[in-house]
Amino acid sequence: MATIKSFAAPHKGLRNIISKFSFQLGHTDFGEPLQLNKLKALGTDMFTLLKDHVDTENDHTLKYLEERVHGASAHDKHDHEKLELIQDTLEHQLENLTGTESADEIHSFYLNFSMFHSQYLEHIYEEETVTELLLQQNFTDEELFQHRAAIMQKISFPVMLLWMKYTIQAQSEKESLGMLAGLKAHAPEQAFKEVLGVIEAEMEIERYKSLIGKL
Repeated sequence: MATIKSFAAPHKGLRNIISKFSFQLGHTDFGEPLQLNKLKALGTDMFTLLKDHVDTENDHTLKYLEERVHGASAHDKHDHEKLELIQDTLEHQLENLTGTESADEIHSFYLNFSMFHSQYLEHIYEEETVTELLLQQNFTDEELFQHRAAIMQKISFPVMLLWMKYTIQAQSEKESLGMLAGLKAHAPEQAFKEVLGVIEAEMEIERYKSLIGKL
């Protein structure tokens, strides 16, 4: 049975940024333009990663699984369709916030996002406890590694930077060292420096120093 966990890293990154957005949404003063713009910027990062992740799963991970086990991807794809509709509505609402909303309107948006948050956590939990096992049972580690490599080749550099920004700080040092060592070996030097830059800006200084010291 394969040991590679295809969902672990991206799901840690998504749990991180969704939780950050929920926390920031709860304390943002919508009447303060700087606070509202900061919330919108974080929301842009979040929705970018959410959309990239669902496309990656549909076009790669679930596609490979469906080819090997007919029908195995149906449940996750159905969940994706439902969640994307909610996602798109929330993203549109966020983009159109002006700071003139009433307290009730702001609270309604907060509750709607909280409901999405809970549904998304339930969805990725099921992927990690059901779909992950199907992948491990039906593919070798080498095949799963090849799937991961194909996904990395597809991701644009700006989106990859976002994944590094929110995933590295959400992982154990051992997990992050494995990810960064592979990136360091294959990425241009300047690109790798940019990756370290976004990680340093987001990560606690002691954790960052420990991580870099072991690369």
